Amino acid sequence: MERGQINIEYLRDVIIPQRKTEIENGKNLGTAQPIYVVMNMREHIAEGHELYISGTNLKDKEPVCGYLDADLDLDSQEVREFDSKMTDPIPVTKFYTDYPVAFFLTAKAADEYLKYQAHNLSKDAYVYAFYSGYRNVEMDNFLNNG
Repeated sequence: MERGQINIEYLRDVIIPQRKTEIENGKNLGTAQPIYVVMNMREHIAEGHELYISGTNLKDKEPVCGYLDADLDLDSQEVREFDSKMTDPIPVTKFYTDYPVAFFLTAKAADEYLKYQAHNLSKDAYVYAFYSGYRNVEMDNFLNNG
């Protein structure tokens, strides 16, 4: 098979039966034409507490307000509660964003990827089911939903 060619046999023998099984078992029943995406989480730190950042990730991981001690070297700093022993406390907010890493046609393949690539992902990585888009004619025809 040449590079860039679709492996029709794999699609027919593996992907389509797996999607059918997942749909029959109620996996993401409310998501038309699911596309399974492995999402990774990235941690950010912003100075200040007055900026409450919500809705920055699909997993709803909440931001955390705390302090950094500016007198410590960077490797020793961590966001924590205020401590009177801090010599130069800086108020900060730790928040999380997510981003897509890999896309799959079956939940099984996405879950397997999450396991075998765990060493390359954050501990908060997860699988999210997106849909291919309202009235996406190409996917409707591809998945025989048209």
